[in-house]
Amino acid sequence: MDTANRIRVLVRSCGTGADIFRTLLSLSCQDIGPERLEIALAATVPDLHSSPEARLLHSALGFHQVQVLDARGLSPAQALNLAAADGEAGHLALVPEGARLHPQFLSRCLAALKGPTQAQAAFCGHTAGGADLLPYSRRPAFRPEQLVRLNAVGPAALIQRTAWDILCGLRSTLDYALWDFWLRLALAGGRIRQVSELLASCPPQHKLPPAQDGRAKALLVVHTPGAFEPDVCRWALALLRGEHWATPFEPGIIPAPRDVAALFMNMPPPLRPGNPGWEQRQRRSA
Repeated sequence: MDTANRIRVLVRSCGTGADIFRTLLSLSCQDIGPERLEIALAATVPDLHSSPEARLLHSALGFHQVQVLDARGLSPAQALNLAAADGEAGHLALVPEGARLHPQFLSRCLAALKGPTQAQAAFCGHTAGGADLLPYSRRPAFRPEQLVRLNAVGPAALIQRTAWDILCGLRSTLDYALWDFWLRLALAGGRIRQVSELLASCPPQHKLPPAQDGRAKALLVVHTPGAFEPDVCRWALALLRGEHWATPFEPGIIPAPRDVAALFMNMPPPLRPGNPGWEQRQRRSA
């Protein structure tokens, strides 16, 4: 088969429990056929995937290839970079361990890339339960400008290999390396397309502690300062310097300029949908 038609699936695996087997099974059921898939398992415990039972399962699922890579001691971003390094597949699929994919997940994302204007990445509607344990929260239609406030791209996505290579993969020094990748892709003129249907059920995403979350967001800003307003850059530098007024802000959200002004004046941030106060119909002003 022409390597351009293959998809290399990048999975960071932390074990051989039900999560990884559930993900591999859903990949084997893709309607494009498992023989088009190169599975790259960046395993934190690679020996668990080398047993006769594991090898038998891998071969029974019909993939073109299953490659187990030693990712011991690597960060999530380093593990994904390792998984992407080999192979000549024309596309890379990011699939978190434990995800269950609809049989049309890859075919719908491939079709989205080819749309009226070619895109460099595609993702779908997904579940990714948060701390509130809500099973699904419908987001507004994706717009690239959302990326300067939050990571609006889903955890399961398909990327053109050329786009990954041009951007040199993930910046492994950043905790929010995937968010940073989507932002750099959009700034480089790459198109990210959303498939509106719910085609992936993903495990809850890991939440960083507030202090680490704030530092991670600030580092994302200072690594790509041209994407952000001057006041936001000011907040990021102040937080990294430890200035008392520059707090981490809401988890997973980079403050807008008016939020930075409120922080500097020691005022509460404006209330947004989803905050407890909003649900209780409380009102605050910024």
